[in-house]
Amino acid sequence: MTIKKEVEFNQIVKDILENDKFIALKYERHHGISRLDHSLHVARMTYFMCQKLHLSDIAEITRAALLHDFYLNKENGNHAFTNHPDWALENANREFDLNPMQQNIIVSHMFPVGHAKPDCKESYLVSFADKSVATYEMLKYKVPLKMGALLIFAINFLAIQR
Repeated sequence: MTIKKEVEFNQIVKDILENDKFIALKYERHHGISRLDHSLHVARMTYFMCQKLHLSDIAEITRAALLHDFYLNKENGNHAFTNHPDWALENANREFDLNPMQQNIIVSHMFPVGHAKPDCKESYLVSFADKSVATYEMLKYKVPLKMGALLIFAINFLAIQR
């Protein structure tokens, strides 16, 4: 991202990144990194795609992308099968003023797994960005971490057997 675009992106999301409740996401693990970092990756990809597609409401879409996973863990397990889009929307509505498009982006970002269907092209765009970023993060961070742990276990197991 160019410096000009980075400055513009930072201006769009400044108040969200200053919100104490949102900043707490840095302590939540997600795809091998923090949920805050994951949300920033999705927002940046969304911002970039909006620029390339010449969409008019870049700021609103980018902000909703940043807020798409704005929840604290309420239960263990795979977050794909929880109500986390509803939790994220509830938190985002409590802290920020959202328009209907932003609300739909947040609540439908898990499509087709989640219960809510995207109502607009912007929701499909953020859902795509989220899945693309999540796939990259899982392959870069989570899979190597698990493989490393498995390798350490295997080496220790073999050492004990000798």
